[in-house]
Amino acid sequence: MEPTVIGVSRKKIMLWTISMVFTIGVVSFLTLGILLLRKDTIYVGVYIETVNTSDLTKEEARERLETIYEEQLNAFKLNLVREDYQKQLAYKELGYTYDYEEAVEKAYRIGRTGNTIKRIQEIHRLKDNPIYISMELNYDAVHMDDIMEDIEVHINREAKDATILRRNGAFHITKEQIGMEVDKKVLIDKIQKNIQRFSQEDITIPIIYNTPRITEEKLLAIKDVLGEYSTTFNAQQSGRSENIAIAARSINNTLLMPQEEFSFNKQTGPRGIAGGYQEAPVIINGELVPGVGGGICQVSSTLYNAVARSNLEVSDRRNHSLPVAYVPLGQDATVAGDYIDFKFINNRQYPVYVESFVQNSSVFVRIHGKKEDNIKVTLVSEIIETIEPKIEIKKDDTLLIGEKEVIREAKKGFRVNTYKVYTENGRQLKREYISTDRYVAVDGIIVEGTKPKEKNKIEAGVETEKQQKIEKAHEENPIEDEVTPIEEEIESEPNEDDQVPSQLSGGFL
Repeated sequence: MEPTVIGVSRKKIMLWTISMVFTIGVVSFLTLGILLLRKDTIYVGVYIETVNTSDLTKEEARERLETIYEEQLNAFKLNLVREDYQKQLAYKELGYTYDYEEAVEKAYRIGRTGNTIKRIQEIHRLKDNPIYISMELNYDAVHMDDIMEDIEVHINREAKDATILRRNGAFHITKEQIGMEVDKKVLIDKIQKNIQRFSQEDITIPIIYNTPRITEEKLLAIKDVLGEYSTTFNAQQSGRSENIAIAARSINNTLLMPQEEFSFNKQTGPRGIAGGYQEAPVIINGELVPGVGGGICQVSSTLYNAVARSNLEVSDRRNHSLPVAYVPLGQDATVAGDYIDFKFINNRQYPVYVESFVQNSSVFVRIHGKKEDNIKVTLVSEIIETIEPKIEIKKDDTLLIGEKEVIREAKKGFRVNTYKVYTENGRQLKREYISTDRYVAVDGIIVEGTKPKEKNKIEAGVETEKQQKIEKAHEENPIEDEVTPIEEEIESEPNEDDQVPSQLSGGFL
């Protein structure tokens, strides 16, 4: 049996040995841990997608990923197809790329968060439990927009309205073109989904179709004359005749869709010398004076009569201040500059077409559309008041007694009611009031001589003095008129009896 002292010594030696081994182990563990924690590479057991990035620096990991996946992005392609159009694009061409930086940063941070013990434990677990990091697939929106624009150039098609033209007494219709445009939002969504699945299936390019407002089907409804009217003019008045012809051409071939409004001023444009309009007599403040565009009101008045007989809605119309000879009282429509206009609205459910032309010494306007009944519309006017002009007598001592000079011819004024008369198969259905118009009276001026008659004596300069007094009388006595626009020429005074049709004495509905 060993002495007790020897036994105690052995125990001490054993404890010391164990302590030293433990200490050395701890120190070694800590030393290795410190070295491991100071490592400047991605820890073993970290993958990005399927790429092993163990022991790689950030730069090395990025280079390896780019080498593998950039080649993949160039190899994988998508076919974009649409009927006879096809475009094949590599993922890379579509602006797609992986976010290498973020993926590498995530890989590098593994094992580098928390306290020392926690980090060492996490690093050691990677050997048996590797971690796989996914990369985000991004695309450059600007690059994608460039691709979309290129596709649109080949596929997009502007919608075009059907057109209609009346030529040689017949309508010629050009069919509409359906508009097409790439639905970019849907297409980009399809591309993204295919790329996320690494699918290389063909993608049919989605299309948005745009049907034009005016179609052949709508225009085919135009086959009837809804209303027409014509007026005559003196073809010897060249300036006025040319103005009528220009205005008639300006409104010819006008198409109005349902609820569209026609503006005579807008359709004929600025009526100046630049537009070919010539000088012809016009009314300003109730007097005939030279002016550019004389005659256009005959076209607007002819159009008004055709519109009224077509039973379309008149939205803006004004009569002349003085009567005109080419249409009955109450059935004219004046225009001036851009402040007095003639407008009407297509209040039907089908389009209407305006045909206007000059033939010989007449201007014609026809409104074409779809007739939905057999009702005929005509206009009648009734003079409800005649306004007698005043006659001013001026004395002139340069004229002999009994001599007279008419400085300004007196003209009657009128107030007129105008009605639409509806008939069907010759039977009157109703009479509808549409307007009351006022035409001002023109006061006359007459100069009478007061100079006694003397034999064989003719004063020198009498004729000159007489002319001067006539001109002075014009200046001192202009026509008072509350209407100031440039208006149409007066060709003759209306016959009051002609303005009241005999039917007006009978009963109307």
